[in-house]
Amino acid sequence: MILHDLNQAAVLAFLLVLTLLLCRRILTTSQTSVAALPPPEGAGNGKTYRIRGVPITCDKVRLQSFMDTQNGYTNPVVWSLATEAHGRSQTATVTFRHGTKPPKTLRGSLQPGGEDQPLIIDDDFLGLTTLFAPTQEDHKGNIIAIPGLGGHAFGSFKERGGQHMWLRDALLYHILSEHTDHPIARVITYGYESAVANSNSIQNLEDLATYLKKAKPLILVAHSLVGLIVKQALITLASSTAEDQQKAARAIYGIVFFGVPHDGMDISSLILMVGDGTNRELIGTISQLNSQVLSMQQRDFRKALGAEGNTEIFCFYETEQSPTAQKDRHRGWRMDGPKAILVTKSSATHCRPWEDGPEQICAINRSHSNMVKFGSEDPEYERTLQRLQGLANRALGVQSRLWDENTKCM
Repeated sequence: MILHDLNQAAVLAFLLVLTLLLCRRILTTSQTSVAALPPPEGAGNGKTYRIRGVPITCDKVRLQSFMDTQNGYTNPVVWSLATEAHGRSQTATVTFRHGTKPPKTLRGSLQPGGEDQPLIIDDDFLGLTTLFAPTQEDHKGNIIAIPGLGGHAFGSFKERGGQHMWLRDALLYHILSEHTDHPIARVITYGYESAVANSNSIQNLEDLATYLKKAKPLILVAHSLVGLIVKQALITLASSTAEDQQKAARAIYGIVFFGVPHDGMDISSLILMVGDGTNRELIGTISQLNSQVLSMQQRDFRKALGAEGNTEIFCFYETEQSPTAQKDRHRGWRMDGPKAILVTKSSATHCRPWEDGPEQICAINRSHSNMVKFGSEDPEYERTLQRLQGLANRALGVQSRLWDENTKCM
């Protein structure tokens, strides 16, 4: 998730789903607070929307006033506003009171005497969404969070029943410079169109990995089945002879896996959901019973990131059971079937043989979908944060050395 300033050719070499173009712009929000921020005044529990195309010179107060006075919304709340990696505009996350559903586009001037310009509003969070960007001088890397298949890029990481989203509201203030105590990481989520039931997708793991291969962070955080796609993408990247992809591979330092079925999982309820649909092949590749694909992937992945000591991987596993899928009386699917551990400890931690100690393997006392949903002052978040902070600090040290080596070759 943390990536130092490699050139953009190298950055564009890893995952389209994880496109990570480095930005050198200054964020308008405060950069010196080291504690998780409280919810903005007036924040309710409404749906979170994303607003794209906000001018670089606009701040939170101006954006909130624009929506309130010029567009007639009641008490809109701007939670975050951050410059995107391309540096041309900012992206905000916003909630509205009273169940307001905004239009897809807002038009107006955000500058005195300025021209009208469109702001694009959505709630699907597809593609990249920057939740936070540090100042140019503080910016040392990037953090990307990728939800599991069928997950939502924002909602998957938000506390259930509340507005706290730990990537946006806490983590960025805890990954700090050891010298200045300033936040140093750009925080990004990535959303993609992928669902199990009623999907027209016929992509297998390798197809998806190839599609995703457009950008590369130094440290990735991946939840559930998408972790297998990340692994395949890294295998493809490591075996490439292209110069930009080789540079990208050398920049990767670590991965944090949450509930990833490295050794397969019980797919019985998933098979029922997909039936004879086009995603059956994809689901079949993750079965614990006959997954030759996963065995081959495990073998190749152990070589993809280099020898022991070059990179780090952390694996978190669930300890609470989750409801399985079953059809309701309307022939729709509901997650209220018999409970089970969806990804066992042995599968979630079956990654690289030299990383099997308590530092690299950690339990999360949650169910599979809830293991990446942390609330404010959450002890499970604190346990996760300890690993991420150490990983980030070590990654920056290694990245500085790799950056020096790369610049000598340019």
